Amino acid sequence: MEKNKQKNDIVFATILILSIFICAFHIFITLTVSVSVMQQRVVHVFTLMLLWYVYRLKENPAIDLRRILFAVAAVVICTGGIYYVLQCRTDALMEKGIFGITFSDIVFGVLLMLFVLEIARETIGIALPIIAAVFLLYAFSGPYLPNIIAHRGYDIPYIINYVCWTNEGIFGTPVGAAASFVVLYIIFGELLDQFGSGKFFIDISYALTGRMRGGPAEASVLSSALMGSINGSAVANVVTTGTFTIPLMKKVGYRKEYAGAVEAVASTGGQILPPVMGAAAFVMADMTGIAYSTIVISALIPGLLYYISLGIAVYLEAGRMGIKAESDVRFRTVGAILKEGWYHIVPLAVLLICLLVCKFSANYSAIFAILSVSIIGIIKSVIFEHTFPLEQFKNMCIRAARSSVAVSAACACAGIVIGIVSMTGLGVRFAQIVLDVSHGHLFLMLLMTMVACIVLGMGLPSTAAYVIAATVASPALIQAGVSAIAANLFVFYFAIISFITPPVAIAAYAASGIAESDAIKTGFQAFLLGLAGFIIPFILIYHPGILILGTSVLPTIRAVVIAFCAVCMTAVCIEGWLGTPVSAAYRVFCFIAAVLLLIPTAGTMAIGLLLCTVLIIFSFVKKKRNRAQ
Repeated sequence: MEKNKQKNDIVFATILILSIFICAFHIFITLTVSVSVMQQRVVHVFTLMLLWYVYRLKENPAIDLRRILFAVAAVVICTGGIYYVLQCRTDALMEKGIFGITFSDIVFGVLLMLFVLEIARETIGIALPIIAAVFLLYAFSGPYLPNIIAHRGYDIPYIINYVCWTNEGIFGTPVGAAASFVVLYIIFGELLDQFGSGKFFIDISYALTGRMRGGPAEASVLSSALMGSINGSAVANVVTTGTFTIPLMKKVGYRKEYAGAVEAVASTGGQILPPVMGAAAFVMADMTGIAYSTIVISALIPGLLYYISLGIAVYLEAGRMGIKAESDVRFRTVGAILKEGWYHIVPLAVLLICLLVCKFSANYSAIFAILSVSIIGIIKSVIFEHTFPLEQFKNMCIRAARSSVAVSAACACAGIVIGIVSMTGLGVRFAQIVLDVSHGHLFLMLLMTMVACIVLGMGLPSTAAYVIAATVASPALIQAGVSAIAANLFVFYFAIISFITPPVAIAAYAASGIAESDAIKTGFQAFLLGLAGFIIPFILIYHPGILILGTSVLPTIRAVVIAFCAVCMTAVCIEGWLGTPVSAAYRVFCFIAAVLLLIPTAGTMAIGLLLCTVLIIFSFVKKKRNRAQ
């Protein structure tokens, strides 16, 4: 018993040391150029893989075959990491490029690929490793395939060299983004959580919306937007805010499936709302070369529209179900909460100023944000608790490093797919196939891309879904004349929306567990509530003024008005209530109005706006008559 305790203590100490090293290393490489890009990515991948198997040792304290295998895996990863770091010097890589890789390079490359596939399977599920394996099979079998997707075929040494020893495969753009940006923002989010910012945002949300009709649901929308825009994880957001908001929604009268769906949709939207968004946004910046600040500005109005649509929907649902506004004095005022915790806003202000005003890069902005929240946390702990917050920093390191494993595993596994697509030229072929099948019709191309993104996203994390979809689908949209930022945001949105799209609506299923509701019904309700998320990407393409950048004020205002009317009509169509219950025919006309607004011609938009006005006036008159009676 004593021996087991000592072993567990050693394992925990190893986890702590590795976690601190991972956090410190990612901050260090942001501040220095002494470590080459390839070595940064190698250390990033191997330390996180090692951490994963040390965690597996902790989870299996008994000495059995599994524990022995985990220990062997950890030793092999450690050995492989050292070998890779030594072999990824600039001169060594140039030598490999000229003379090819050695037998030992092939062995360690194969081991790396197998570990990446296995850790991805264990952390994010079987879907992505299967996709990666299919693409590897495609690289071997090129000569035997139909002409439209055929290629000359590649042998094992060539594939291993390309995928495992260059920055085109496993150590490509997705892992580069994870090493450069994602881990830093995970650290930032965990620090905010450790120093109580999560509770502050939830309190602010309830203070702002608590006395509204359907207040708890509105609070869920707002708090999930605030939290999700920082942590960028749909499921983590559901677990964090849903624990508080879902029971309150059920208490005031919302159906349990509806309460779970609201939280799922609100939490999913955090990945498309600036300033932080999800890990996929950083990958987008790295893959496209578009500045992260540009992505943030372009995504702002669409992200706000997503939440406005959801807020309107839950407000209408409260009216339909007769849920009244609460006048309970238990709600604190916004002023009182801000007076007590105003300092929680400072790190976000620092981040936004660095990104948008000072025009710093995303990683330097993260460093300043991390520094600000650390200083505030230390001052708060020393003044109010008379202690240094060592425990909070320790917990932050452990949680941030653990959270980074799944993201990086997804990025590394997606890198295999990207490497094969790049090596075989499949991306160019796919773009041509899309153009041929759609006959150059943009709407058909968008529908095909939408379906591909949703299907991919059903079994993948949003980052991996975006990376694969953007690699094969974005070029086709760009060839059709869509701007790079609009094409990538279109793909990005649908990769995110897969979290609330049945049959594999991961965020909805997580929320259903808290709501104690039927998972399938919750997923379907989340899909309906999130329909605005299906409209907004099309608005990005047909009304690019909504992206703010590269356009004048008038097109932006026009795009915002059109988009707002479209999402409002969609919300009324879904809920079937606008002051009073509305008929099925009325809901059909709302849907028609929303569709007409999306068509980018002056005539159809004018008809759509006129129809919106008529529908609202009709509902207002009907409501007035009902009151008079």
